Amino acid sequence: ELNTRKQDNTEQNKFKLPEAEFWDAEMLSILFKATQNTQQPFIKRIIKGRKDNKDNSLTNYIQAIFYKCLIDSTSPKRETLDILKDVIEKYAIDKNLYEKLKQIHWNSARQIFYYKNGDEDIYPSKYEYKCELEKIKSTVEIGDADNFDELIIRSKLKLASDLNTGYVQFEHINPMINRIKSSLTDLKKVIKVVYDSKNINDDNMISIISLRNCNHEIKKILPLIITKYLYRKHKQEVKNPIDKTMHLIIDEAHNILSKQSLNEHESWKDYRLELFEEIIKEGRKFGMFLTLSSQRPADISPTIVSQIHNFFIHRLVNDKDLQLLDNTISTLDSLSKGMIPNLSKGGCIVTGVSFDIPLVLQIALLPNKQHRPDSEDVNLYELWK
Repeated sequence: ELNTRKQDNTEQNKFKLPEAEFWDAEMLSILFKATQNTQQPFIKRIIKGRKDNKDNSLTNYIQAIFYKCLIDSTSPKRETLDILKDVIEKYAIDKNLYEKLKQIHWNSARQIFYYKNGDEDIYPSKYEYKCELEKIKSTVEIGDADNFDELIIRSKLKLASDLNTGYVQFEHINPMINRIKSSLTDLKKVIKVVYDSKNINDDNMISIISLRNCNHEIKKILPLIITKYLYRKHKQEVKNPIDKTMHLIIDEAHNILSKQSLNEHESWKDYRLELFEEIIKEGRKFGMFLTLSSQRPADISPTIVSQIHNFFIHRLVNDKDLQLLDNTISTLDSLSKGMIPNLSKGGCIVTGVSFDIPLVLQIALLPNKQHRPDSEDVNLYELWK
């Protein structure tokens, strides 16, 4: 029961994602709409730096960036001080360090930092400057940060480091860091990143993931993250699809697989559709199958619809939906096609490669109301009466 409206969701109400899947350059670049020439290489450098730093200690990392930007820099940049102040204020264990950092100032005329000790201005050429900053650096310590906080911290520190060496410009990278902070706020509520993938209990016969209480952005992002992880894991683990298959069933599929969405980035939409198109075109040889349920099939990507083998068609009256069936389903005869707009509740036409001829069925209601899907029509007459 994923929920973006609650701040304190329990672990049971979060989808568990392996750490290696979270720290994926391709996924993060798509998630945060990173531009190809500047922001994507920046994300790759963050992930490479994390891998190269074997102990993954954020404390050692921020101390190194602190020294590099404020003490040992030959061409300091003003923005690096603001970035370090921001990280230390929010994530350092000792909150008094921020007050000490306020004593560091920027001299615009000389393009240099200086340390204010009472009424005296101490510049880097003086021994006291390095002594004071070495004291601050040695006491900087980052507490236990989860993977979401670590990504924000590493993004900011990498920006400070790259600014200091002249690799990037502040205005090119900072907008993406703001997008990272905004997106991770909601992702944190619905995803738990785990270090060991063995801790992920995905051996259940059926797992149901509800996005009913998620906001619109998460409803677009999360299916992609979950599907990409499951598809990759299934391909790696299952060598013979006869031994084990995976069936991904998507309800309200037009919300996830629509090509008409206008309020999302084109590269993001293309990546999402390409993943599902790959599964429906090539997934069968790996034992991965896709089942879609939708009230608006015309909104779904035509490539995906064209690869479907079997159809259960309930009542449809929209001309675009009916035209899609006309162009897609070769096994549907004209008589059955003419019945679709007039099917009763529960009425269904079944057709496809698994059936010799189209079948007209009446799906019976489950006798126990508690076992029925929570999708009953409201009886307005009874309600208003």
